[in-house]
Amino acid sequence: MRRLAVTALLAALSVAACSKPTDLASNANGKGRESVPAAATGTPPPEIPADELAAINAEPDAAAPASPDIAAGYTAKTTPDTVLDYRASVAGDINALPPVSDAAVLATAFADWRARAAASPGAQEQGAVQLGADPQEYRPSDAELVAAEAGDRLSAALQGADDTTKAAVAAALGDAPEARIYRRFDYRHSDVMGSGRYFYASKPKGAALPL
Repeated sequence: MRRLAVTALLAALSVAACSKPTDLASNANGKGRESVPAAATGTPPPEIPADELAAINAEPDAAAPASPDIAAGYTAKTTPDTVLDYRASVAGDINALPPVSDAAVLATAFADWRARAAASPGAQEQGAVQLGADPQEYRPSDAELVAAEAGDRLSAALQGADDTTKAAVAAALGDAPEARIYRRFDYRHSDVMGSGRYFYASKPKGAALPL
């Protein structure tokens, strides 16, 4: 009977030893022992001070999805869209245009490019709507783009110009009324997340030089 009691005692001690909680690495850095007794059942949680609660609410939600406007490597374009944004390959011809300050020479260049544009018009094509295009997009020719830029610059040069400058421009263009009319374009872009930035030209818009 005594042997049976000793066996039962040893078994109880063995179970108690096996049920001891495993120490965590973080707990090894603690000082002393926990001496606060467990709270009674039904005890309400402690109140969080108002300033701490406000700080918690101000923290961003880690589970919230990122804004679609903020993508890796994305930078918003804040400058106006230009012909060189739309088609960088015409930069050489655009940069070779005479300056606005020399309206008469610019008029000669405008007349030359206007004739080239008339001989080499662009065309309508199917637009990639999923990339921000219209269902039908006009694709100007290189000559049309340069002629439009020359016309816009010449129009700017004639704004507020004196009679002598206007007379020199008129002489360079000739007397035909159509020589003072040209087709211009507006440009826009569409940023497509996960794909890139795409530039588009408007349909040709009729414009006239202010002479």
